[in-house]
Parts: sequence; structure tokens; C-alpha cells
Amino acid sequence: MTFQAMTPWRASFVRAIAAIALVLGLSLHLAAPAHAIENLRKYAGIVVDAKSGEVLYEEAGDSKRYPASVAKVMTLYVLFQELSAGNLSLSTKMTVSKHAASAVPTKLGLRAGSTIAVEDAIKSLVTLSANDMARVIAEHISGTESKFAERMTATARAMGMRNTTYRNASGLPDGGQVTTVRDQAILGIAIYQHFPQYYEFFQTTAFRYNGKTYGNHNRVLGYMGAVDGIKTGYINAAGSNLLTAARKDNRHIVIVAFGFNSAGARDEKVRQLVANYLPKGRRGDYLQTAMVPQPGRQGNSNVQVAVAQPTQPVFVMPMPLPGFRLAELAAAQNGTAQPQVVVASAAPVPAAAPADIGLQPAVQAAAVLAAPTQAPTPAYPSQDIIGAWLSDTYNLGAPPAALGSTRPSAPLAPPSDVGTGAAPAPAEQPIDLMTSGTVDTAGLVNGAWIVQIGAGPSEDSARSMLSDAAGKVGGLGDFRSYVERFEKNGQVFYRARFVGFGDRDDATAMCNRLKDANMACLAMQG
Repeated sequence: MTFQAMTPWRASFVRAIAAIALVLGLSLHLAAPAHAIENLRKYAGIVVDAKSGEVLYEEAGDSKRYPASVAKVMTLYVLFQELSAGNLSLSTKMTVSKHAASAVPTKLGLRAGSTIAVEDAIKSLVTLSANDMARVIAEHISGTESKFAERMTATARAMGMRNTTYRNASGLPDGGQVTTVRDQAILGIAIYQHFPQYYEFFQTTAFRYNGKTYGNHNRVLGYMGAVDGIKTGYINAAGSNLLTAARKDNRHIVIVAFGFNSAGARDEKVRQLVANYLPKGRRGDYLQTAMVPQPGRQGNSNVQVAVAQPTQPVFVMPMPLPGFRLAELAAAQNGTAQPQVVVASAAPVPAAAPADIGLQPAVQAAAVLAAPTQAPTPAYPSQDIIGAWLSDTYNLGAPPAALGSTRPSAPLAPPSDVGTGAAPAPAEQPIDLMTSGTVDTAGLVNGAWIVQIGAGPSEDSARSMLSDAAGKVGGLGDFRSYVERFEKNGQVFYRARFVGFGDRDDATAMCNRLKDANMACLAMQG
């Protein structure tokens, strides 16, 4: 057999074919999604009375569907959590990363390295449905979009959305990002109940930014003078989706309609559902049966959260700063990761009162709280400390009462001279639990220096203590204040704390100033 060398043009042709095959193979490998996409473009719809919780209409209510951009409603829910906690403000600037800037349209189109205010990012989501801004929000809160998606999923499960899993903040195609219209109705009710002060953003009809005006994609907005939001969505495998709500004549319903071949067909169906079922909605107050549990609240044995936890816990409530930002801060200041508790006050520790001498209930509660406690130790450290621990046995809190129906708790009067020999305390003064036993450091972030000034039997009393301290000690008001809820033997109390001190010396110096103002405190490093 005679070997014949290839001519130069033939060799070039073979090399070109091989190169093309290699590039196509790599492209297919890199483009393959983590979770395969299937065609779920099938109709599913539900109408729920937001005042009673009654399902007025449903079809395929529990069938698996892709949320598409309706996923951004959960992105905004988590953002509203951070705003309500004081971790962000509407004017906070967020930086656009390369990952965010590379998002496919629809997008606002900001370049990597630029910044945008939280309020503008919100409006870009509810009008333009900007995928890049959804990523900006996710990365600003959790460090990465994937970590943010874990929080989205944990939050969904905490509210009873048992069949929903999020993989990204925008709703871009991912076969693992699934939901049901029933779950989305829960979210549509919850975001109104939990964040009425931010809900009006969903009524934004147009958004102007950098000289351009972007209209709202929800063409049903304003229908019958009742439809007030919330979010549209579309990907090819899902079809056209809409989660919306209608409020009129003291009635409130939530409508979810997924899987249409066109936005026009979707909108027409939603208009029919609004017209048919809004007149059937309950008038009057919101019933307890319609209340959606708020993530992170304990005490309700009827709702349990089962969230897979392969390596780290997932949290669903905000804390002063997410862990990745505090880790960066600690590293910049050569901080240590070892938790410490420093007593920076000379206030005496009262002895525990005798347990069985016929004390009044308030005195008994104080005696119980005087006993030392051991702070629980998590099984593994968290890298994204944003709130209440969730596990497969975590019980969520009792649903909130109907809006406007609750009254503030009355202050609990402390014991005056039982077991301490101290002078009688002024009436209506909250119990100071700070020096009553061991300080519970569970949930504090490594490296964060915190000044605790006391605790009270209600959130209002704790906030009053924070306000009073800020008024008495100049400069204290410049630090972020927050209230931490905890329980002791079935009683609920609220610790009053300031956070943001650079190091131990700063925290201790502030405690010394509080002492000079006749106030006790603890300086702690979580």
C-alpha cells in the first residue's frame, strides 16, 4: 500500500473541520444547563380570596410549572426583608458585577462596575423585568446569585410554598426552578400582608432611568379599577405567566395564570377571572385562615419547614449584615473568628430570687430569667448570617394577626426588691435581662462587635430603650440599632442592641460612656 501525503489545501480543510467539531463539542458541553428544560407550557390557574384564604377557582393548581420572571417577586420579597430590617435603604447603592452585566435581555444594560440605587432596581424589576438588576440585588444581599437562590427557596418553604424551588433570582431558564400556581398565590398574598409599605411599587406604570422610559409589562394593571400588580413572566418552555391581584369594594383576590401561548391570551383569561371572582370575594377584615406565616417566627406547631441542607444552614430573616460582608470587614481589620463575650459594665449581677415564695407572675418570670442559660451551638458555621436558623424540624411562628387588629404589649414591671436588696424600680420600666444570667450569643456573626444595652418584654419597649440610649449618649445614634427576639421558658423578650463597632476598644469605650450615663451594657464579639 502506497502512502500518499495530503495536499496543502486538503490538510487545511481537515484541520478546519476538526476545529469546528471541537468548538461545537465544547460549546454544547458548556451550554448544557445544570437541569434539563422540559416543555411545561400548559395552562394552570388559581384564584384565592386573600381575606379568607378560600380557593375560588383552580385548574392544575399543583402541577409543576416554570415561574419565569414571576420568580422576581420572591427576589423582591427578600429585598423587602432587608429594607424592613434597616440593612438597606431605598437610596443604597448596589454595584453591578460582570455576572450581572452579562445577563441576557430584558435588562437595564448597566456596565460592570457601575452602581444603581435600590429604589431604581426595584422599579426596573416591576416594569422592565430587568434580569441584570435581579442579579445585582441577589449578589448585594447574599454575595452570589446561587446563595441568594438558596435563601429564596428557604423563604418559600417557610411560607408554605412546598413545591417551589428557585435556582436564580431572575427566572431565566433552569429546569430545576419550578413552582405551582398554588404556591405563587401564597406569595402574592404574603408580599401584601408582610410588606404593605412596599407593595405600591407593583403599581408602577412607568419607570424613567438615564433618559429612557420603561413601561410596565402588566397590561391588566388597573383593570376594573381593581388590578394592582404584580408580575408577568415569559420563557419559551413556560409560556406567558402572570401573578396579579385585584382589590376593590373592600375585597381582595389573588390570581395566578400560567402557560399561555401569548400575552394577549393570558391577559384576556385573567380579566375574565377578575370579573367573575372579585364580586365573590369576602368583604371585611382579613381572617386568621388567610394569614401567611412570616419566615423565621417560632411557635406555630402546624407549619414545619423541610429544607435540604447539604453543607450549611439557610437563613430566612435579615441580620445587621450578611456574613460574607462581615467576613470581609473582619479580614480587613485583622479580626479573629473566635467568638468572645466581654462584660464592659460594673453593674452587679443580681442573685436568683427564691423560687417558691408566692411571687407575682411578673416576679416569677424575672426569677426564671435570672438563671444562667447555655447558648446553643450550631452544628456548622454559617457563611451568610441573615436570620433565623431553619432545619427539617424548625417550627415557624404563628401567623400574624389581621392587619391593624393588634395592640402593643404592655410593659412588664420588674421586681423591686425580691432577692436583690435594690431600691424599688420605677413603674413601667422594662425588665433588664442583660445581667440576668449568661448572654445568649447564638446567631451573632463572628467578628461583629455589638453593644447590648438591655432587653424588654415587647419589641416596642426594646426600641424605646435604644432610642433613650441614643438620646443620652452622643454618637450612639450613628450606629445601627436592632432588636433581637428570644424566648426563655415560654416567655418572649426582646434584646436591644447596637452594631457596627470597629473593634473591642470601640465597643468597650461606648459601654464606658453608657456607664457614665448610669446605663449598663455588654460589649460582645460574635
